[in-house]
This record gives sequence, structure tokens and C-alpha cells, in this order.
Amino acid sequence: MKPNLGRILFLWIIAVGQLWGAYQWSVLEAPKILAVGQSGIVRYECRFDSSAAEYSIKLKLNDTPLYKTSILTEQDKVVGGKRIETFDVLITPKTSGTIKINTEAVVRFTGLGAVENTVLGRDNLSKDDIVEEKANLPSITLVANKNMMTLTGKLTLEVRSDTRMVRAHEPLHLSVIVRGAGSLDKMTPYKLNISGVKVFAELPQQSLTPSPQGFEGEVSQEFALVADKSYTIEPLSLSYFDTAKNQIVTLKSKPIYVEVGEGYALSSLLDVPEINDYGTLKRYALYLFFIGLGAGFNEAARWLWKYRPVRKKRTFWESASTLSELVRILSLSGEKRFDEVIRALEEGKMDLREAKKRLRSQEEKQ
Repeated sequence: MKPNLGRILFLWIIAVGQLWGAYQWSVLEAPKILAVGQSGIVRYECRFDSSAAEYSIKLKLNDTPLYKTSILTEQDKVVGGKRIETFDVLITPKTSGTIKINTEAVVRFTGLGAVENTVLGRDNLSKDDIVEEKANLPSITLVANKNMMTLTGKLTLEVRSDTRMVRAHEPLHLSVIVRGAGSLDKMTPYKLNISGVKVFAELPQQSLTPSPQGFEGEVSQEFALVADKSYTIEPLSLSYFDTAKNQIVTLKSKPIYVEVGEGYALSSLLDVPEINDYGTLKRYALYLFFIGLGAGFNEAARWLWKYRPVRKKRTFWESASTLSELVRILSLSGEKRFDEVIRALEEGKMDLREAKKRLRSQEEKQ
């Protein structure tokens, strides 16, 4: 059977129509009026005619001179066998006037066979297996009102110190905390300039999460103030565009008076206790008792070591009980150092006791 060109063209038109006619975009909500720098949410929805597991969507968001866009959330679900994908896009005008917002998306179709090959580890996915189409989302129009303030939203200001009284050159810790929802990411650091006070400032610490107003959370900044005289921390202010009241609001803290007392004097650190103080005398007497006790133990230990019993070395001639026996023992030893003692014993010039004493003296000298 010969291929029919008309039949093939007809089937191709039906297939393409089914492929790219399987979804529809809509805008569920969008702001009508915003101030410059104020953020609002545009919620786009894409509904498919089936579970559409072969489809994936990517929004193309580009910053323009008129506005800034970013994706806040993305939700994908299947209801009644039909896939619904929702995008929350954050819109922030950069200039005043009427702004028309056009957004594009890329819809990608990947055949189930190609997906199965990828899952099974087969590296045979080609460009022909993927079909992409650009989709123009419904356009929206909003009016951006003039606003000269960098900060927008609903904010609070808190200024607190750990104490109101310090000694000279003792640091006072000051905390400045801005909380709320809005453009907190654009918060600029505070600078303190107080006459006679040395200021140590840390960089602001941000604890923020994305929100429909831009960001939500707090920005805190810590200071350490050192002075030798009393001083006043003048009120700190925060000006921003209140999106709820639709007007500029200025918040101010209360002034904080810090009393600086005298610092530590060297004499106060070396005060000698009163001698007539009974408690002090008792304490010093106890100190002296323990010092004397320690010195006594030391002297006793030295005396005991000096007069400790020493075991004497017993020599071979100690067992001799008579002169003749001592002469015989010394002669049999054959040592010449005993000749003088032997001669004195034979001539009767030395008795047994003196001979042993002389021999001990020789042993100690060696």
C-alpha cells in the first residue's frame, strides 16, 4: 500500500493539535495598584487535560527597567486525573506609571519511552525525543504609584540596652532590631555618633524568609558603647512606606540616658583590712598557724632524715674475737692495705678494739 501524503499530513496536524492543545494558562490573582518598591503576587495557573506526566514547565523571568520578578512558590498537583500547576510570581515595580507585565514559559514534552530509557540508565535520549514550545502567559496591567522610600511594608523598630548604669570605660551593649514584612533585604546599617563615646558597631544580621510582601523576619544590629562620662543616646528613627496605610511612616525610639559612674581605683583594689576587725584578725591568725605548722613539719622531716638508722655494711674481719684471729684473717686476705694494722697487732702497739676502729676508718675512706 502506497503512503498517502494527505493522510500523513492530516494525522500530523491532529497529533500536533493534541500535543500543544493539552493545557491552558490563566491568571488567578494579580495586584492592581502598587507603590514603587512594593512587592505583590501574580498567581499563574496552568491546567492540563490529563495527568500530563510527560510535561514540564519553566517560567522565563527577566528583570526589566520597569519591574523586577522572581518566583515565590510553585505548586504541582493532580485533581480528578488532571494536572494543575500553580506559580506565585513576586512583582516589584521600579518606576511609577502604568506597567504592563508579559511573562513567557517554556513547556517541554518528553515521550514516555524516552523517560523510561532514562530511568533504566539507557543513554540514548536525543533531541528528537524532546519537544519544546514557548507559551505566552496572559498579560496583566498594574499602576505603580510614586514612592521615594527604599523601605516598604509593615515594620517595627526596637532599641534596647542591657543596662542604664555602667562604670567608666565599661561597655554598654545596645541592640537595634527592625521586624516585620516588606523590603527588609534593603535595610541599611545604623551609624551612631555620640560626643565623648567610643562606638563599636557590628554588621547587621538578617533572619529573613520570602513572603508575599517581599521578605518577612528581622534585621538586628549590635553596638558596644564606651565612655568615661554620662551621656544620652538620642532617638533612632526608621522611615518607610507603609503599604497598609499607603503613606510614609516614621518610627522613633525613646532617648536612653546612660549614667557612667567612677571606674575602679587602684587603691580600692589594694585596701588593707582594719586591724581591729575581729574576723580579719581571726583569719590572719589561722593563716599564721598553718604557716608555722608547715615549717614545723619541714624541720621534723629534715631531722628524721638526718638521724635515720643506717644499716652498716658488715665486713669479713668483724667476726674476729681475738688478736691472733684478726691477724690471721687479715693476713689471709692478701691485701697490702692491712699490713700496717697487722704489724701494729704483732708488736703489741694496738689492741683488738683499736684495730677494728682503724679498719672501719679505712673502709669509709674508700
